[in-house]
Amino acid sequence: MNDQPNNGGQDGRVVPYLALFWTFFRIGLLTLGGGLAMATVMRHELVLQRGWINDDDFMSEMSLATLVPGAIAVNVAYLQGRRLRGKVGAATAVFGTVLPAFSMILLVAWVALPYLSNLWVAAFLRGCAIAVSGQLAFASFIFGRRYLLNWQSAVVCAVGLVIVAGLQWHPVAAVLATGGLGYLLCKPDRPTDPLQGPD
Repeated sequence: MNDQPNNGGQDGRVVPYLALFWTFFRIGLLTLGGGLAMATVMRHELVLQRGWINDDDFMSEMSLATLVPGAIAVNVAYLQGRRLRGKVGAATAVFGTVLPAFSMILLVAWVALPYLSNLWVAAFLRGCAIAVSGQLAFASFIFGRRYLLNWQSAVVCAVGLVIVAGLQWHPVAAVLATGGLGYLLCKPDRPTDPLQGPD
């Protein structure tokens, strides 16, 4: 892939670098919790509000972002930025995503650290943790609605939950195990030819 604009947004228009930076800066600034907690904010910004990507492609990119090393938000920013504006777009989106968190942690270390033991501050942080739990639950609902379509996918999900929560395997081992199980249970009977119409 080159540095030239790729396919733009869903409407075919080229996304400006400033809009790309500002969108991912907002995502990094307004999301608490990181990781999958950012999925709902990203979906709102990229799919619902700006229409840069459709829901199916967004879910596919989120799945890929969770499987490769690195922060999910940074991985998605890279994939989206590169798809929309090439390598420069990828760098722009990643920089916009990490800048708020980097700035905030410096600010906390410099100014707010002495106040973290304050009862009011501690109560606020507990409230934020509860809010993040809600975001994670909603992100799980979105993924489940997209992928839990039959008994095979439900079995794979249940096995993954047992492996992580019950057997307490490493999450990477759980992903590899359930990925293999998912391949065996959910693979199509025959390859689908995209050039061949329905029977």
